[in-house]
Amino acid sequence: MDRSRKQWIALAIASLAVHASVAIVSAQEGSSGASSVVSRQSGISGQSVVSGQSGVPGVPVGKDIQSQLQDLQRALDEAVLTNSAVRTELNQARDSYDNDSWLNEQRAASVMSLVNDVLADASQRVNLYGDGSMMGWSDGFHLSSADGLFRLNIGGLMQTQFMSRWQGTNATAGFGQYDEWRYGFGVSRTQLSFDGHAFGRGLTYLVELGWGRNDPYNHTSNSEQMTPRMWDAWVAFQLNSETQIKLGQFMLPFTKEAIIKSPYQMAIFPSLVEYRMGLERSQGVELDWKNNDRHFSLTVSNGSAALLQGLLFGNEDPTPPLSALGSDTLYSVTMRHEWKLLGEWDQFNQFTSPPGSERGVLIGLAGHRQNTESNSPVPVGGFPPGIFWGVTADMVMQFDGASLFGAVIYERVLDISVSLPRLNLLAFVAQGSTYVTNQTELFARWESGGPDREAIAGGDHLQIVTVGMNHYMDGQDLKFTADLGFSFGEVSGFMANTQAGWITDVRRRNQVLVRTQLQLMF
Repeated sequence: MDRSRKQWIALAIASLAVHASVAIVSAQEGSSGASSVVSRQSGISGQSVVSGQSGVPGVPVGKDIQSQLQDLQRALDEAVLTNSAVRTELNQARDSYDNDSWLNEQRAASVMSLVNDVLADASQRVNLYGDGSMMGWSDGFHLSSADGLFRLNIGGLMQTQFMSRWQGTNATAGFGQYDEWRYGFGVSRTQLSFDGHAFGRGLTYLVELGWGRNDPYNHTSNSEQMTPRMWDAWVAFQLNSETQIKLGQFMLPFTKEAIIKSPYQMAIFPSLVEYRMGLERSQGVELDWKNNDRHFSLTVSNGSAALLQGLLFGNEDPTPPLSALGSDTLYSVTMRHEWKLLGEWDQFNQFTSPPGSERGVLIGLAGHRQNTESNSPVPVGGFPPGIFWGVTADMVMQFDGASLFGAVIYERVLDISVSLPRLNLLAFVAQGSTYVTNQTELFARWESGGPDREAIAGGDHLQIVTVGMNHYMDGQDLKFTADLGFSFGEVSGFMANTQAGWITDVRRRNQVLVRTQLQLMF
């Protein structure tokens, strides 16, 4: 209750007291007047009559007893009315105070309920029974220490496909008769990822492991084998706000299709150009520098098995591990430079451009060079002296609901052997997409290219067109993809990849591939 209300109630009580006192005094005086009249009649107090004084204040002297009694009654009635009015005011004041008190109690209960909700939420986030760690869900499961020095993010990925392929029969080529349509189900990747920081935000890490193709890039003879495997495992040290050094196993920063992770691709699988001419993963150290507009990466690694070690000489898949002390790569250097002309860096971690996203333009230029060790002209069980280098240029454009991507790749292998002094590869990839609803996206991709030595490395160049759609039920976390591919050229054994669904077809130009995929990521 505020001060003014308290003062008002005090005045009301004082007024009631005054009125009550007046009523009591009036009653006493009236009683005294009546006694005087009686005394006069009985001769006991003739002095009152002689003096002419009346027992009731304000009653004229000389009135008879009946008039005096009526005046007394009126005075008492006025006192009763006044007392009743003051009592009514006091009751109203009391009721008002009680109502305010109830409102104050209601407010207090509401505040306490809000506080309890906040404490309950905090109790869910803080493990008070352990070491004070934080846990919960924030775009993924996470666990961190109370002081923020350590954080572990836990994620998962599962990609389940159905594929159906049509290929015309070819009895005259010596392959015999076989079914034109073939289909099957598969799970290309089941993956768990662990990333975060340790000892502060300046040291970050990533580990991705699970079940998948041992050699998805088809570098070795055991490319179709499904095994437990490790994709990425690295530790990065942040030197300053723009520079970090990363050590471990990771994708070499060469093509844009390789840099964008599997769940963020446009089609179900990357292009056959990427599967053959991309460098895949290796082990090494990478210097990474990024500011608002430019991004530069320099990697020194054990080299790629894309052409030299894997394809031509049958070396085992380099991931994991490619021995640093074996007879393999003399040196390997990969560089990539990106210019961001429009947009933010994070939006270029995927090909799609959802409605409502920012417009963006990114240009990339990369180069790779590696040499094999030369311990003899043609070492038994090892590699002849060879040089492998390649360059690529690409561009990504995002238009708030539509996107474009284009890339050109050129690679060359020299001094492999007397019979194969050189091998040149040139390929192109073009891809576009547009949203027809807020959740459904249509896309198309064209890929072409291959080696120039058909007698050694395969048949005609690729000519594949793929059209499809993505339906994003919950962004990239829950996505359904379906695409349809047409081969207008021969698919040589050099460029074929069974994981992507394309097999060798050097006799007939009529291969059709239908693929669907359900992706769950958390």
